Amino acid sequence: MKASGNFWILVFVFWMWIFATACTSNEIGDSKDVAQDKIYQEYNVSYAEGDEKLTASAVFRFAGPNGTTLVLNKPSKVELDDELIKVDSNDLSGAFYELNKFPAQWFGKHQWKFTDLSNQTYTNDFSFDEFKWDNPPSSTIKSKQLVLHFNTIELNADDYIEVNSVETDSSFSITQKANQTKPFTVTIPVAQLQRQKQPFLKLEVTRVQKIKLINNTAEGGEFITRYSLKPVSVQLK
Repeated sequence: MKASGNFWILVFVFWMWIFATACTSNEIGDSKDVAQDKIYQEYNVSYAEGDEKLTASAVFRFAGPNGTTLVLNKPSKVELDDELIKVDSNDLSGAFYELNKFPAQWFGKHQWKFTDLSNQTYTNDFSFDEFKWDNPPSSTIKSKQLVLHFNTIELNADDYIEVNSVETDSSFSITQKANQTKPFTVTIPVAQLQRQKQPFLKLEVTRVQKIKLINNTAEGGEFITRYSLKPVSVQLK
């Protein structure tokens, strides 16, 4: 019994270690204290349709996506469209750099620019493009699959559109990567429709783009945009 107890203790410790190492760090360090090629760049742009502003943020970490967050020490800096961003921090995220923008004036081409302590600059251009429903359905019958249509730019291999049901006890999530149809389509199977007990199905939709960083440190980095549409309700018949 004792040996068995020790075994399960070891299993518990092992899984706690796995959980801990999988989580990103919220600790804060200084970029002057690390090798500059070990700085990991992390960029995000997120917008929900109808919101007054979108959020653009940058986080710099030491040694990978789970590493300590860094405050950029002068002359190191980060700019978005040549606008210098000041550092901020909190207990949850550590150190980060963030701006809010008016979405109507922000669709189109933009540029992140990170300068390290040696004045080496890493410039990455990107485009923030509109995402819309293409004639969202007002109703559907449960005995037939529901095909949703969207207007979007062409998605790359790692990009996707995610559809989630909300405010239901029979929830589901469907992820659709790039397909050849135009407009872009996501299909909800009959089985998911027939599970619904309410007369309406409320859907939330988000486009996720994983943009490749062309100019990067040896440590790498990531850039993700998230564009969410206003939820729609579809009557089920």
